[in-house]
Amino acid sequence: MPADEFAIHQRRRDDGTVVVSVIGELDLFTCPRLREVLDGLAARKRAVVLELPAVKFMDSTGLNLLVQATREARRDGWSFAVGRDLSEAVSRLFDLASMHEHLPFDDAS
Repeated sequence: MPADEFAIHQRRRDDGTVVVSVIGELDLFTCPRLREVLDGLAARKRAVVLELPAVKFMDSTGLNLLVQATREARRDGWSFAVGRDLSEAVSRLFDLASMHEHLPFDDAS
């Protein structure tokens, strides 16, 4: 997928949580863009929910980013969760890597 087909959108819920939606492929080339968004929200101690239903592909770089964000949120006092609505590709990857046991999931999504 060309890099121009990768997108990150943000919206704010009524409770102040920032919902970050990723579209396209989450891999070695696109993860730095998501990392930058998450770092900015973490610096402001924003509650974040990452939505992945439009992610067509995710590699180990993407998995690592989610694990890092989870650890950093716990360590630094901000909230990070993954939305429960996952694309088929992400859901398969999470099953293979047992990520459902290691990531916080958002009950509101």
